[in-house]
Amino acid sequence: MKIDEKLKNYYNEWWENPKDIRNTVFETLNSYIRTRIPPGRGRKALDIGSGKGRIVSYLLEKGYEVTAIEFNEKFALDLKNKYPQIKVISDDIRKIKLNQCFNVITCIELIQNLKMQETQKLLGELAIHTDRLFINISNSNSFHGKWVKMMKFQADFVFDYEPNSFDNMINQAGFIISHRKGIGLITPVSLFKGFKGVIVPVCIAKIVNNLDSVAPRICHLYYVEAKKPM
Repeated sequence: MKIDEKLKNYYNEWWENPKDIRNTVFETLNSYIRTRIPPGRGRKALDIGSGKGRIVSYLLEKGYEVTAIEFNEKFALDLKNKYPQIKVISDDIRKIKLNQCFNVITCIELIQNLKMQETQKLLGELAIHTDRLFINISNSNSFHGKWVKMMKFQADFVFDYEPNSFDNMINQAGFIISHRKGIGLITPVSLFKGFKGVIVPVCIAKIVNNLDSVAPRICHLYYVEAKKPM
């Protein structure tokens, strides 16, 4: 099976699946982003890797005219049906060229599926088309990042990054980082694939993750807001 098909099949099964014990961390990220998106008032926003539309819904809630880019054909069709007021581009962000500018671009839970060269190319493209970027990575320095490698759980379509090098990539693309946050000092993990044999349960993770702000650069998710210099 080709790697792109494996990626689509994985997310068809696990994206926002209640059986995914990591959801407590992803939901914390989503909730935080919701508080960080500024009012839109008819301005234009692009959401890349829209999935089932969580970030799209926040952008609409804030008043943006939204364009969504989604690689998974099933998710793209569902987005069109659920949010008929938005423009949906069903394509691979690695292959398309943007043809307009946006006031805000969101790129949440996507970079882990791009190789470093692809991420560098994407950041350079986004710097041409927006002054404000919201983006995150899966952190190789985190407990979760080290656990999935040790257990050989990490799929061949997942690429994690470390915060310092990601910061440098953003700066090299022409952005200035204006805000950072780490989410998920401890992510629930299991002994077996498919989240079977849980050894760090959700309840423990929620307690420990009250300390996320103490060590943001070793949290599972590293979130960045960046702007173009004035």
